[in-house]
Amino acid sequence: MTERCDFIVIGAGAAGSAVAHALSSRGRVAVLERESAPAYHSTGRSAAVLAENYGPVLWQRLSTASRPFFEQPPAGFAEHKLLRPLGALFFATAAETGALEDSARELARRGVAHRLMTPREALALCPVVRIESFALALHEPGCADIDAAALVQGCLKLARRNGATVMLDAGVDAIERGGGQWQVRTRGATLRARVLVNAAGAWCDDIAALAGLKRRGVRPYRRTAITFDPPAGHDSSRWPMTFDVAETWYFKPEGGRIMASPVDKSLSAPCDCQPEELDIAVAADRIQQATTMEVRRIARSWAGLRTFAPDEQPVIGPDPQEPGFIWLAGQGGNGVMAAPAAAELAASLALGEGVPQALRALGIDAAAVAPGRLPAA
Repeated sequence: MTERCDFIVIGAGAAGSAVAHALSSRGRVAVLERESAPAYHSTGRSAAVLAENYGPVLWQRLSTASRPFFEQPPAGFAEHKLLRPLGALFFATAAETGALEDSARELARRGVAHRLMTPREALALCPVVRIESFALALHEPGCADIDAAALVQGCLKLARRNGATVMLDAGVDAIERGGGQWQVRTRGATLRARVLVNAAGAWCDDIAALAGLKRRGVRPYRRTAITFDPPAGHDSSRWPMTFDVAETWYFKPEGGRIMASPVDKSLSAPCDCQPEELDIAVAADRIQQATTMEVRRIARSWAGLRTFAPDEQPVIGPDPQEPGFIWLAGQGGNGVMAAPAAAELAASLALGEGVPQALRALGIDAAAVAPGRLPAA
């Protein structure tokens, strides 16, 4: 039996669930998720913060555009707030001060609260960083933890309320194009729609190839995280999330412990990835080198895939070969925090409406995120 709809969305992580919600008021949506639960892969393994100074600049701008949604989601979206105050600190070496000053100017253009300060001043916010290596710091007080599970469940709940169908354990077996329609076959169903949205995360290039389109070099990379006990005598619950500008480590308080990552980027096949022992050791070592904290025992370790385009900027919009195939990919480490605005952008481009005015005002241009800017891989 073939089910007909207006939009097929492949993937039910933060990207897929958000775009399903955005499109569900504009037509009938079917969401296909290969796993038995939404947000199993990258979304469920994310640090999940709204840090508007983090990542490539176009992703930063989409994160800024997403803040109003996180602060005031639609009625009935979730039972509690999506954001929890956290704050963020970024440390730059002498060679990196220019880059951090550029970041401050970009934040000012977007109206994001921030303050440049000396590393010694920053110690009042996070007293464990070894500041002798750093020459400048930036404080982003509005950085916040995101409830990623509530984001995904809220988007899917409201999408279903608008008539969307969400299919789990529905890996895609075949995709065909004919008569201005996509036909997508899964193990238990066949669906037809005029628009297909590729929000498949680490599998996005594979989905394009299955549809007979060119890969765009959007590839998954493994990233590792650990948790450990905070140092005695410190109230770490009040510390901000703390990064180095070179992106070789970050850490934040989480559930009474410290969550940290070496921000590793190891090329991987799309998979249910697991942490490597060497990366776990590197994570602990980098934190001990950069701070006065000792990682005596690792309470938990895990890994997730972060998917990047070659230029690390968003891949959002119609495929140059088939305009009815919409990419929503290449989120890197910004997928959760930028999900609402990225979804609105993908939905608007899918409907031929162009870039929404609020995003244009922030400097988002369709050509800059278009899949066609990337050479076929």
